[in-house]
Amino acid sequence: MAIASLIAILVTVLGGSAAAATAVTARAQLRGHLPELGERPTTRVFVTQAEYDTYRNSLGDANVFPAASALFMSFDKDVLALYTRGNDIGGRCIGTQIVAGFSGDTLTASAPWQTGTCGAPSTAHYPFILLSLSRTAADGTAWLSTGKSICFSVESQDTNACASLSGASPLPSASATTPPPTATTSVAPSPTATRSLTPSQTVAAASPTLTATTAVASASRSPAAAASPPATAADNGTNFLLYAMLIAIAFLVLLSLFLSRGGRRR
Repeated sequence: MAIASLIAILVTVLGGSAAAATAVTARAQLRGHLPELGERPTTRVFVTQAEYDTYRNSLGDANVFPAASALFMSFDKDVLALYTRGNDIGGRCIGTQIVAGFSGDTLTASAPWQTGTCGAPSTAHYPFILLSLSRTAADGTAWLSTGKSICFSVESQDTNACASLSGASPLPSASATTPPPTATTSVAPSPTATRSLTPSQTVAAASPTLTATTAVASASRSPAAAASPPATAADNGTNFLLYAMLIAIAFLVLLSLFLSRGGRRR
């Protein structure tokens, strides 16, 4: 009986530990009201800047979201989530006191209601919030590699909405399977690769190629420059001929003067 009791206690403790969610840092980036975001609660997740930019561009004239460079986050350390409440009762907006935790394969986040419209007109009743979630949980684990969905709610269950992470993948790390570029590989700039990869990787791949090209260009002369005769030699030859002609003319002038004077004396 004592052993059975200990086993039961151990199972209860382990089950409680497994069920406890690991805290994940969440920060609000933007909130307000927009009627263009739909009538029902929705959650969208952007793992890369390319996904976020694609969504912003799809909104057209209704795009009010800031560019990635204006956000207080970076996609190599965080992911971005957009929660829209849909048609609400009005007179309130989503608060910024966000609590997020990861358990099993789901990250769950919630926020309270706040009285007011967050700067929107008093008739606004389509609240939304754009928030960033750290890729690393409080215990140091990278939850995104095992996560399957992200859910967000505002105080009550009827506001809950989830987004699947099945198609999302973490950003490439330094140990990615793509081989590093060699001296003969051309590095083409890409807005997606530049933002996805860390700045140190992009600079390290581009610097050797640029340095080698500059060194070769400065060390060798072009065939046209090598085949052309020096300009100074042509100039010197022309000067010598001109001087000889001037001397000959002067000599002829002096000779004619001498002969004309001799003729007059006779």
